[in-house]
Amino acid sequence: MKVDFLGDPPFVGGCCCFAYRSLHHSLARVLCLVSKMLAAASAAPTRTLAPSATRPRAPAAKRGAAVVNRATASDVSQKEKPDWAGDDLLSKVVDAAINNKVLYEGLMKPMARRTLINTAEKNGVAWRDIAARLEKDPSIQSHFDAIKNDTVEYPEYYLKPFHAYAEGNLCWLAAFEAEPATYSMALRVYPKDRITAEAAQSRLRDSYTDALRKHHDEHGAGEPKTILDVGCSVGISTQYISNEFQEAKMIGMDLSPYMLAVAKHRDAGVAGAERREWVHGLGENTGLPDSSVDIVSLAFVIHECPEKATRDLMTEAARVLKPGGTFVMTDNNPKSEVIQKLPPALFTLMKSTEPHSNEYYTVDIEGMLRESGFGEVHTVDTDPRHRTVLGTLNK
Repeated sequence: MKVDFLGDPPFVGGCCCFAYRSLHHSLARVLCLVSKMLAAASAAPTRTLAPSATRPRAPAAKRGAAVVNRATASDVSQKEKPDWAGDDLLSKVVDAAINNKVLYEGLMKPMARRTLINTAEKNGVAWRDIAARLEKDPSIQSHFDAIKNDTVEYPEYYLKPFHAYAEGNLCWLAAFEAEPATYSMALRVYPKDRITAEAAQSRLRDSYTDALRKHHDEHGAGEPKTILDVGCSVGISTQYISNEFQEAKMIGMDLSPYMLAVAKHRDAGVAGAERREWVHGLGENTGLPDSSVDIVSLAFVIHECPEKATRDLMTEAARVLKPGGTFVMTDNNPKSEVIQKLPPALFTLMKSTEPHSNEYYTVDIEGMLRESGFGEVHTVDTDPRHRTVLGTLNK
């Protein structure tokens, strides 16, 4: 399990430094053009939809965590999505820059990694140390061997490079860095708050579980007995949901046996671990019996999926859920002003690591849920960057 944790671009000394500077200037020129187009697009008159009715808010965070910062009205735009996603001209310019292999491999990918690593480490998250400790732990390989299901067939979309990893989630580096990466993501949600990475993570996760608890209590069919967390990664969302519903059996399912091996390792000796099972499987074809699950959760999963896979995930959720069961997802909010107003450098870097961004930001999640047989469908703006969409399977 030898992996390279280097976050900086592979350019050192002499001609290589000159090449790096040249790449940097090239990207700067592209981003300058993008910035001008963004300003022009923002100044142009746009057709917007009427604002939707006020959405329900989740209650304040529990379990001793800091009070969750809910998204306010000023955080949510009337625009349906960012200009840099979808079929807009600005989006096409950004895509053209990303598709330049020299710019992407030489600058965008290492810059994206460096942005996450620096955010984490300057806030006390020992990114490289955490990954290095996992690499040296022999139990990780044992968990991998026990969890890996050789009959799993990976869909084409899952085999693409993303998150600045050439192998996507099918590698040790992605698995070893997943937990510090989530801390970095959480910190970037609350940039003006002087809080620790742990507090930021709790705010982020508690806002999701609070919204889930509120919806399920109001519309569900009693306290859940079985919960499926699809795309569970290294198990952070699984543990938070499990702590909220302490009588339920939890199934953490993911397509990456690398992630699941780390999830199993992280869960060892943690309260409630006996209720959590880690399964190597496909969310679109779980293999679970019909009507066997009370809640299906997808936390920060759908932005990694093309539209067809998203629809298939909802269809499978409807099959395995009991009547009155709850579907819940959380992910980037296309209407978030924070997301829509990201500076060109940041949205270009973010989009460069997410190959399905155009589809994610334009897909109608609520409409797709209704088409899949769900009612009581609604969206909660759970923080300045993210939304949580919930629905109840019609009886």
